[in-house]
Amino acid sequence: MSEPRDAAEDIRVALHRLSSSAPEEFFNIANDLRALGCDDAAVPFYEKAIEAGVPEATYNLALLHHERGRTEIARSGFVAASEAGDAKGAFMAAQIFEACGDDDRAALHYARALELPETPVRLARVLRRIGLAQEADDIVAESAAMSWESAVEHALRDATPVAEGLTHLDHHWSRGETRVAVTLALLLEEDGRADDAEAVLLVAAEAGDVQALTNLGTRWRDNGDLEAARRAWVDAALRGDALAQRLLEQHPA
Repeated sequence: MSEPRDAAEDIRVALHRLSSSAPEEFFNIANDLRALGCDDAAVPFYEKAIEAGVPEATYNLALLHHERGRTEIARSGFVAASEAGDAKGAFMAAQIFEACGDDDRAALHYARALELPETPVRLARVLRRIGLAQEADDIVAESAAMSWESAVEHALRDATPVAEGLTHLDHHWSRGETRVAVTLALLLEEDGRADDAEAVLLVAAEAGDVQALTNLGTRWRDNGDLEAARRAWVDAALRGDALAQRLLEQHPA
């Protein structure tokens, strides 16, 4: 029986003898092989798909290498995908460059991935590190309607009016994004709407948001119901929330 790498090379040689009027089939076979756990066998099929010009093949092959710990090969693939206009490839390339401390190249690739909602706050973070704070603030503000993370960051800026922050946060909340709950509750409290703030935290906590549950407990403590607060913190701590654990230690039974 052939070793995996030898088998992959055998497949690669065989594929060079083949042509296809539907090159996306090479891509589909590669994806199916990955789903079956046959990563090494998938590689030559991705390579054939790339050779045939299948757009997503470069990204998928780079992702395979990334998941197998082949960082240098993966980075080259993600960069190639980024240069070909693939936003997901650009985002992954940026992540790798940022992890390596190369903020200039990270910013370049994040800028190519701004259509993805998770990108703006990460690009802003990198821009601040390279001294472009105003550009970072502008990107966050411009993307607040698209990205819940941008909405949260923009709402928490001192320069952002409470009403404006609430508008963006409520936009995401109304679409079912519970991760804005803690910040939304904070601004509702500032706006004098304490009951609405608690209602938001309750809904988010019931939906499984641990931070909302911890904050709900803190509200109950502030309102004098330490027993209810501890119940919320115990639940949140059991789900891994470090702040809830600290609050339990500060408020023993």
